Amino acid sequence: MSYSTKVKKALSDTTALEIGLDGSDKKTINKCCTLSFFYGAMLYNKKLDKNTMTISLENEKLLEILTFIMIQYFLAKPTVKEIEKNGKKRFEVSFKRELIAKDLTEMFETPYEFDCKNCLSYFLRGAFLASGNITDPERDYRVEFVVGTLGQAKSIIEYLKPYVDAKATKRGSYYVAYIKGSERIETFCALIGAKKVAFDVIEKSIEKDKKNTLNRLCNCDSANIKKTVSASVDVRLAIKKLRDSGKFSSLPDELKKTAELREEYPEESLSSLALLYEGGISRSGLNHRMKKLIELSKD
Repeated sequence: MSYSTKVKKALSDTTALEIGLDGSDKKTINKCCTLSFFYGAMLYNKKLDKNTMTISLENEKLLEILTFIMIQYFLAKPTVKEIEKNGKKRFEVSFKRELIAKDLTEMFETPYEFDCKNCLSYFLRGAFLASGNITDPERDYRVEFVVGTLGQAKSIIEYLKPYVDAKATKRGSYYVAYIKGSERIETFCALIGAKKVAFDVIEKSIEKDKKNTLNRLCNCDSANIKKTVSASVDVRLAIKKLRDSGKFSSLPDELKKTAELREEYPEESLSSLALLYEGGISRSGLNHRMKKLIELSKD
């Protein structure tokens, strides 16, 4: 089962309990929120046929929820046809236009009016269950709504606008409204009531930040080590040339002292060598003497 399927299953199960389905005797959401969920799921079905009022669903639990709502609030049961193709089940759900309180065709032209502050959350939850997908935060941060028309994609973006930025694109014969970025996904998941997913995204985001920081530090340490080793090799080669040419004995005492210290501690950084220098010296002062040794070896 994919990550997206797991998320949608959890949201479907939660919604079923909230509306009084699955043996729950107590509804925990208002009628207006229930209807908002219903219309969100209907409007953003990517295979909605507005002429025959038919939608196509893969999510069997969502089918149960929509059927339950129609029986409860519209006093009519839709016609359901099960189709199996390539081992996958789909359900075609048809209903009479006059049974629905609001005409779906008109709702594409006029924004849905919400009766309470929670209606938008349930409206978007219904839309997500009907046409949405979410990427596993282990791999990426992305939510998308795959719908049948550009108008559907644009209207989802408008509903999301007060909370998160979304964009639209075309994919094959469908249109996609999508959200990207960990913070935007956290906000969206919290908005539709997928709090566990929001926490998953936060957790994975923190883990990735830690991992990236550690990688940067390791890369930085590795670069510094390479730089130190390279500089040490250059100085030691210079010292060897000075000894082989007989010039070493005529060097000033401070350069001899510097050369001997480098030979004794070939892997230490300049900062560490400066601390070991008898009588004390700054890192820049020691670096200057190392460069002088290299310069003299070239004469």
